[in-house]
Amino acid sequence: MKIFTFRYQKGIRKKVLSEMKDVIRSGKRNVHDDEMLCDSVESILKCISKSRMEAFLAIIEHKPESVYELGQILQKDQANLHKDVKALEGMGLIRLKSIKDGTREKLKPEALYDRVVVEMGQVEADDEEPPRKKAV
Repeated sequence: MKIFTFRYQKGIRKKVLSEMKDVIRSGKRNVHDDEMLCDSVESILKCISKSRMEAFLAIIEHKPESVYELGQILQKDQANLHKDVKALEGMGLIRLKSIKDGTREKLKPEALYDRVVVEMGQVEADDEEPPRKKAV
């Protein structure tokens, strides 16, 4: 089972900038394939809106042959649904496969993950700054 994780991590911007500097110096990739790190709850909620998660679940459950069919399943407006599936594709949760159907071209949404998880809570011990000593 392939899982995508939205992970809340306070102060992640500072860590990401530090990792970017290390990548530039060393030339070694540092990519988190199956996760998206966010430093605010608001940014997570923007990514995983109700309509996007409904579309994602319908893609997993119904395996529609096109975005149009997905719209029929969800009874949603095609224009709004198209924005949602493009956002899901941009986050790497789905792939939109272009398929020729006679003279027409249709986009088939395919889920790249089986589950989406939102992880919030304490930062792991290795990621925490060491406690500062008090002056005596």
